[in-house]
Amino acid sequence: MFLPTYVDPRKLAVQGCLLDGRVSAEQLSRLLSSVASICSPLEATVTFSVDESKAKIACGVVRVSVITICQRCLDEVQVDLQAEFSLQIVYSEEQAQQIASNYEPWLVVDKMANLSEVLEDEILLALPVVNYHPVGACTGDAFVDALDADEGSLVDNPFSVLKQLKR
Repeated sequence: MFLPTYVDPRKLAVQGCLLDGRVSAEQLSRLLSSVASICSPLEATVTFSVDESKAKIACGVVRVSVITICQRCLDEVQVDLQAEFSLQIVYSEEQAQQIASNYEPWLVVDKMANLSEVLEDEILLALPVVNYHPVGACTGDAFVDALDADEGSLVDNPFSVLKQLKR
């Protein structure tokens, strides 16, 4: 089942709704521009509720598999992304400044909000800065091992001359 693109998060929080479903890859344009390709639809579970302080919140988990470029060998590598989130639904920037530290603000000025965009934001934050194949599965591992072996040698180190001058 696909998740609705637009929801009324305040109404869902008051009702205590649970949304479980998918977002199609076509709706994830910012994620698609950040990776080589998206392997599967984004899967999400979002629980809307009201906490003890009467704050309307949305908590959940989002998962997706993407193809990125390995920074060692420059071949494609599949990365499974998962992010957990806890958002407090706020009306204004001022209210966003006053939320509890265990929540991130979700600024919803109008009645309806774009749920797909929020889920895409969370998965974009989960993207690793640098992507690699697992150790032993990368064709660039031989190059990394050669670099590690060279680091142990002080003879080739251009700063070894400075060490001699220090004496």
